Amino acid sequence: MKRFYYLISLSLFLGVITQLLIAGTNAKELSSKYKKWLDVVSYIITPTEKEVFLKLRNNRERDAFINLFWNMRDPSKGTPQNEFKEEHLRRFQYVNQYFKYEGKPGWKTERGRIYIILGPPVSRNEINVNGLRPMEIWEYYGGPQKGLPPVFRIVFYKPSPGEDYRLYIPAVDGPATLLTTPIGEVALNPISFTDYYEIYCKIQEIEPEAAEVALSLIPGEAFKDFRPSLRDANLISKIYELPKKGINVTYAKNFLNYKGIVEVNVTTNYIDNKSELYILKNPFLDLNFVHLAIEPERLSVEYLPEKDQYYCHFKLTINLRKKDHIILQYDKDFPLYFTKEELKSNMNQGLIITDFFPVIEGEYDLRVILRNSVNDEISFLEKTIKIMDKENFPTLYEPILSYSISSNPISGYSPFNILGYNIKTDPKQIFGLNDSINVFFCVRKASYGQKTHLVIEVENQGGRAQKPYFKRYFLLVPSNKKLWFTSQNLGNLPYGNYILRAKLKNEEDVIFDAKEIHFQVSTFPNVPHPPIISKILKSKDRFIFFFIIATQYQKTGQFSKAEHYYEKALALNNSYSPLIKMYANFLLQRKKYDKALAVIENLKNKEKEAFTYYSLKGRALYYKKNYYSAIDSLFKANEIYDSDIVVLNTLGLAFLKIGEKEEAFKVLSASLKINKNQKNIENILLQLKEELGK
Repeated sequence: MKRFYYLISLSLFLGVITQLLIAGTNAKELSSKYKKWLDVVSYIITPTEKEVFLKLRNNRERDAFINLFWNMRDPSKGTPQNEFKEEHLRRFQYVNQYFKYEGKPGWKTERGRIYIILGPPVSRNEINVNGLRPMEIWEYYGGPQKGLPPVFRIVFYKPSPGEDYRLYIPAVDGPATLLTTPIGEVALNPISFTDYYEIYCKIQEIEPEAAEVALSLIPGEAFKDFRPSLRDANLISKIYELPKKGINVTYAKNFLNYKGIVEVNVTTNYIDNKSELYILKNPFLDLNFVHLAIEPERLSVEYLPEKDQYYCHFKLTINLRKKDHIILQYDKDFPLYFTKEELKSNMNQGLIITDFFPVIEGEYDLRVILRNSVNDEISFLEKTIKIMDKENFPTLYEPILSYSISSNPISGYSPFNILGYNIKTDPKQIFGLNDSINVFFCVRKASYGQKTHLVIEVENQGGRAQKPYFKRYFLLVPSNKKLWFTSQNLGNLPYGNYILRAKLKNEEDVIFDAKEIHFQVSTFPNVPHPPIISKILKSKDRFIFFFIIATQYQKTGQFSKAEHYYEKALALNNSYSPLIKMYANFLLQRKKYDKALAVIENLKNKEKEAFTYYSLKGRALYYKKNYYSAIDSLFKANEIYDSDIVVLNTLGLAFLKIGEKEEAFKVLSASLKINKNQKNIENILLQLKEELGK
């Protein structure tokens, strides 16, 4: 298949100290291979990346992380070549060959560090003249995109004949250090205007180029009283941080957090994403839903020549935890096919995957994994969500900013479709001048009976080339609505960075709740928004929502609520086998055996569920002490599948209860053969052996 890819001042001092602290002591425990790798990347690895690397437990994880580390810096992801890695290794090899000094490897020298970070200079001038210490002046081009001056110089000097070249910083070292002898009575650390001027003149007399860099590393900078520039220490600090600039270290944390959930080799193809998450109440179902939109930073597709189509396959994994307990986890597949024309017209801006799921009250950690089978790409999202229904206190849910809100009722349920409002959102929150921007609100008044209203303020945050903009809207919340939904059209806004403030108030202007949204309006008339991919749950399948809520209440120990929602789900669909099995087991655990038997009967005529039907029924009858009936059901279950130790153990114990010790011995012995790690069954068999004289 053919693949396509769319693709030293205080700060300086602290930077040095940070580098020393990062090294830590854990690195000593690594094998030489990984110690050498840490040496190679010592100037480009961020503190977070190093911290994660030192926490990895085995070499397989370390190798996967190293691949991911280089992949995150690859300027042309999706191609076999990684230009950044190749250039970095070339620089590392070069400095070790040419800058090593008396047993010190080249990468540990100050010249080596600068060369590794900045590469070869545009020009390099060596100065060896009487009266000045040996010097090297390297010139580089910078630029605002790097946060550096357009042109700057790096200076190294030898403090004494027996020392290696040292980095020269005018305000730290002082120009006098470049001279081999003091000038008359001038000290090596001058403080007066006269001293600086005399030193500058002396260096100028010996070597004009050395005099210029003696006071500043930035050409053309004006000198005040011939004192050395204070900007140079900041310049060096920025250079040291340059390789770490723009690296999204979230990938490293995700690697550590998710390597137990997904295959380690998959996590090495990490891509970033933009995402938005909203919590909204559905009034008809009376449930809180999390609505999620996630947009991977690039879209990789494969070409299928046999179909003349392009293809990608996304798998979305939702993992919701309360501390260390998983209360919800599921996968959802999004296989996508499109023609060349569709790829160019609709997919050239990528795509947005949306999903939604119900959640009970509480605070949870949400982990979202989005995988594309093409190129084995993976993206992560981690958020803490908090859902609290305040019964006597009005609540304003998070507003949703949209480039389109339409009234298109669907026959079912889907993400960002609320009571007929079809809300299209773009996680980038960037709009064009021609976009008619809308904001969607949800207000929950609950039992609060007084009048409330929304105050909405839209403000341009100012700045050059931006016209000031401010507008306020007042929306009255209907008094007869416990849950109210509305949208406000903001129209076409001028270019700028905006903040939208929404405040929910009562008649006395007391603020109950407030929310803020930041967004941007581009200078372009039209900003393309990626197509939105989602799935619809049919109306008849809404029982699934109650089923999910029931399991969440069960896993958080709220059993009466769990039973209530199991009942609601079963009332809507009494033929869905997973629901019946989960509910029946729940009732058995709660010792509600008669109710469990009634639920189990829903499996009676399902041929594929015959084993489950008889095994559950047998257990329920055993707990009710109907031992003969239990034995009958358990025998039928064992005839279908004879290696289930739960069935065998319950059957054996039932035989014991009616005094059939020989039969009990046979059944429990069969169970112990299947699983030898059953101490309680082993003890029962030892006692039976003695009683039966075996």
